[in-house]
Amino acid sequence: MGLTRIGDETWDLVPSEGGETLLPTDAKADVEFPTRWRVFGPTGVDATTVEWSEATDYTYHKHAKPLVSAEVEGLSEIPQTLAIGGQTFERRDADMTDGALDFGALFGGHEAGQQAYAMAEMEVERETEVVFGAGCNWWMQWWIDGEEAFENLAAGNTQGFPFSTKFAINRVSATDHCFRRKLGAGKHLLVVRAISGLTGWVLRAGIASPRDETLCAVLKPNRWHFLTEVNEIRPPEAGRWSHTVAIRTDLCVGDVTMECEFLRPESRGNVGLIFGAQDSDHYYWAQIPGWAQLYRARAQYAAISKTEGTGYIRNLKIQLMHNVPLHGNIWRTLKVERRGSVIQMWVNGVKGPCVHDDTYGAGRIGVAGYSGSHNWAIRNLKINGQPVDAPPWPEGDRRGKPYFEPLADLNPDELQHAFRLFKLSDDEILMVVMTWPGAYNKPSRNPEDFGVYFYSSSDGGRSWSLYAGPLPVDARRTGQWFVPEPGVIRDVTFDQERGQFSLHDSVDKGLTWSEEKAGKLTGGWEEMFAENALGVSKITTLVGIAGLTALQDGTVMAQLSRSYGGASKIMPNGGEGSWGMSNGGQPHCTLSSDQGLTWSNPIPMDYAAQHYGDRSEAPCTDFSETPVAQLPGGRIVAICRPYLSPFMWQTHSDDGGKSWRMACYAPFSGAGGPKLVATRSGYLALIKRGPGLGLNISVDGGLNWDEGTMIDLCTSFNGQAIEAEPDVVLVAHPEGMGENCRFPFRMQRIRITPDGPVSLGTE
Repeated sequence: MGLTRIGDETWDLVPSEGGETLLPTDAKADVEFPTRWRVFGPTGVDATTVEWSEATDYTYHKHAKPLVSAEVEGLSEIPQTLAIGGQTFERRDADMTDGALDFGALFGGHEAGQQAYAMAEMEVERETEVVFGAGCNWWMQWWIDGEEAFENLAAGNTQGFPFSTKFAINRVSATDHCFRRKLGAGKHLLVVRAISGLTGWVLRAGIASPRDETLCAVLKPNRWHFLTEVNEIRPPEAGRWSHTVAIRTDLCVGDVTMECEFLRPESRGNVGLIFGAQDSDHYYWAQIPGWAQLYRARAQYAAISKTEGTGYIRNLKIQLMHNVPLHGNIWRTLKVERRGSVIQMWVNGVKGPCVHDDTYGAGRIGVAGYSGSHNWAIRNLKINGQPVDAPPWPEGDRRGKPYFEPLADLNPDELQHAFRLFKLSDDEILMVVMTWPGAYNKPSRNPEDFGVYFYSSSDGGRSWSLYAGPLPVDARRTGQWFVPEPGVIRDVTFDQERGQFSLHDSVDKGLTWSEEKAGKLTGGWEEMFAENALGVSKITTLVGIAGLTALQDGTVMAQLSRSYGGASKIMPNGGEGSWGMSNGGQPHCTLSSDQGLTWSNPIPMDYAAQHYGDRSEAPCTDFSETPVAQLPGGRIVAICRPYLSPFMWQTHSDDGGKSWRMACYAPFSGAGGPKLVATRSGYLALIKRGPGLGLNISVDGGLNWDEGTMIDLCTSFNGQAIEAEPDVVLVAHPEGMGENCRFPFRMQRIRITPDGPVSLGTE
């Protein structure tokens, strides 16, 4: 790959090449964009077929297929009326205010899929090539003088930098899209069909410059872009969530102050400044980590981290930042100062993490981040440090690879997901793997597209043997598993409608299952199912099993989530960033002393009382996914992904789950189906999303935790973790999420120690 010269600087770019990108002029065509428009519409939502690109709560749309259209091909003047499908609309005047037409305000509201046409005349004095800029949430189609000039019906407004993404679908700018048209002297007719999206219906448009055109477009992917004229650095798009590193090799400094502005349009992904670099995997990194969970809690974190040649990124200090907004379309400032062994960080002028570390002396500086596309940038990078002599730079990609792909040859054209890791005995681990075409969070709706495979390992997860598959998707059991007796797996699910647990047994490693046995409820379960528990008729109480733990004394504990379906819908304008109730989730557990045949009265897992000994109030409603683990001494520790809190929740029980301590903040955030593992030595390992694929360790039963380590850079965990051997945790996880996820899933064997995680590979 070699080193790259950028002006009078030399850079080592990992993993993609790049260089200086020259920008064209920022002069705009000498024409006046119209402000008076004539608007026709709106149609009903049945005028357009909308193809939703996600079947999750994010529900952003991608593809619009108009079912009716106006006859605008060849149109040369603005008509008095316009027929769209079977409807005829009178024209109405509308002024573009601050470059925007707000159709929602004009029509008194909107629903996704409605159409409107806007027309205006634009006069040109002489033949001119005009660059038009426009953005619309969510789709638009342009005609000039009766000829189509632009359309984005297939992808919507996902264009431009920063992108208008599913997390910012109400934000549009006049340079989200640019297109050119050569216009002769005289009047020209502009026609725009605007199709409404979910959260807004605004058209922004105007005259753009060739520079706007270049900056808004997706610059050549898989390439670093140094826009020296505007002092901006953009990373390559590697086609998935990838780590990108650029290190300036001609400047080695000891004490240094680095400053920049950064842009991270999405709430996920990391960006930061490198210093003390010895090579491309030994350096300090002052970073701004992010994952989608944080936007709901309005939580901005900052971290000072270091790499050590293993592929891991260890946090020396990570801190929740006060007074720093999370808007995705503003530039914020980042500053880091190193004086001897003291490293101090600021974000937006707010003092952040400070650490003492002398692992690396003088070294090179640079920038780094990870993302799925050009969704971060750095500009106005300033370096203030005295250059020192340095050894030759060991160029190239030296980043460690802590993971392996255990089933790289399984259906290479389909996505793989390790649906379950289960320890049948000390000598055997079972793994259930699902495959399907498409992306991780967009599975097919056709059961025939899925395959289920059963694997076993007798060497702690180093290697795997197929013992069944492919089987149809209904061959798997989707409940929770435990071993009631040697060689038997019991599957447990909860049926709220029937008011019972359902039990199925397998004696052939999960391939076939017995007829259902009913697990009966004992005690006062009625309160768990109370309808309208919040006093609002639209809300129902939903109870589901969130986990299962076989305790050391033979008791089986099921973690329950009591949520309030529809709670978020009663908030006007409720959304991801709304501070208040989501669906809520109150944690309870129930115990069975007879292997699941009967279950005790549900017990709140949060002792919510102002004074210890008082009757417990309603437990916290901010619990979501709650893994638990029992330590060798008997204590049961629970950690929870929150809905809205900037931190995870933590509690514990010292009497086998019969009572619980008040839930308290853990010293970190996390999401993505977290997993908690207690090892033979009494260490706790928590694997979660945030930052990246994060691992936090406690060696004193959860009283104190380390600062965390990024063991991979994927943006979603949703994987599995078990103790494979004493103090060795086996983790299976997807590489990423969404369309950016590669097909083979990843696996890691990690030794948990008081000094941090140690990657074992397949050792």
